[in-house]
Amino acid sequence: MENAKVLGNIGLSETESRVYLAALELGESLRKTLADKASIKRPTLYYEVLPSLLGKGLLTETVRGKRRYLVAQDIQPFLEAKRLQRALLATASTRPKLLLFEGVEGIKKVWFDHLVQRKPILELVGIEDIHPELQNYLRKYYILERVKRKIPEKMLISGPTVAGIFHVKSDPYELREVKTIDKSLFPVPLSCDIYGDNVSFTLHRKGSEMIGLIIRSKEIATTMRSIFDYVWQSAVGK
Repeated sequence: MENAKVLGNIGLSETESRVYLAALELGESLRKTLADKASIKRPTLYYEVLPSLLGKGLLTETVRGKRRYLVAQDIQPFLEAKRLQRALLATASTRPKLLLFEGVEGIKKVWFDHLVQRKPILELVGIEDIHPELQNYLRKYYILERVKRKIPEKMLISGPTVAGIFHVKSDPYELREVKTIDKSLFPVPLSCDIYGDNVSFTLHRKGSEMIGLIIRSKEIATTMRSIFDYVWQSAVGK
């Protein structure tokens, strides 16, 4: 009970706390076993709790044969992410700043800032060759959390809209509008996101250097938003 209270203090719901503690106790478990141990209904586990805990990195899933097993992970990276969230919020209303991040985890922190700020997102991106771990983060956590927080997104995609696990198209349920631009005329080997008075850039391709940058500046965000809107007018809807 005390452990569940501690987990609640760092942002986990009561159900998430029960599932995480059950997974810790079991060591490795099937979904049905974990649901029974945590005393929750299986649909609740499958469709509500697992996407959240997997996205937060508190659970991982491995496949052996035809079975999928869930394993609890060290909570320390999650705690570091929470500390980063507080630091990001602390910078939001101060003078313009540059925040630099490196590696796959650094890219996740940049994208997590989009969720923290809760502002509509304008994204200019090429989706080819996104690192597999980042693909999973986007699919299993970021997109679900963006929709949960009711953050709409407009995407300008340079090149194909099908890559890896993604088939990106306009989707009212996922609060997303998509248009495409000719890759030969406008190559974009990264993602640029404008949200509120912030702009982020991430180099996220497999085999390339992983770098993320957040710029907190109303003037820069206004300029990038104007460029995005200008290109959007002539782009093709998907």
